[in-house]
Amino acid sequence: MAATRAKSTAGKGAKKNGSTVRVLLIVATLTLVALFFVWTRVQNTRLRRESNRLKQREQEVLAENNRLKLEWARLVSPKRLEDLGKEKYNLSRPKPEQVIVLSEP
Repeated sequence: MAATRAKSTAGKGAKKNGSTVRVLLIVATLTLVALFFVWTRVQNTRLRRESNRLKQREQEVLAENNRLKLEWARLVSPKRLEDLGKEKYNLSRPKPEQVIVLSEP
C-alpha cells in the first residue's frame, strides 16, 4: 500500500508541475502581449509627434520658399535693375549711335 501512495503522490506532483508550467506560459504570453501593446502605443505616440513636427517644419519651409520667390522676383525686376544701374554704376541707356547691329552670317 505504501507503494501505491508513492505512485499517487508522484502523479499528483507531475500534474501540479504541468499545470504550473501551463499557468507560467499563460502569464508569460499575456505579459508579452501587454508589452507589445504598450510598445506599439509608445511608437504610435512618438510617430504622431514626429509627423506633426515635420508638418510644421514643412509649413515653415514653404513660407520661407514663398518669401524667397518674392524677393527673387523683386531683385531681378527690370525696373529695379535699371534703377540700380543708373544710381550705383552711373549707367544710362545707350544712344542710337552707340548701338551696333550685327547681321547674322
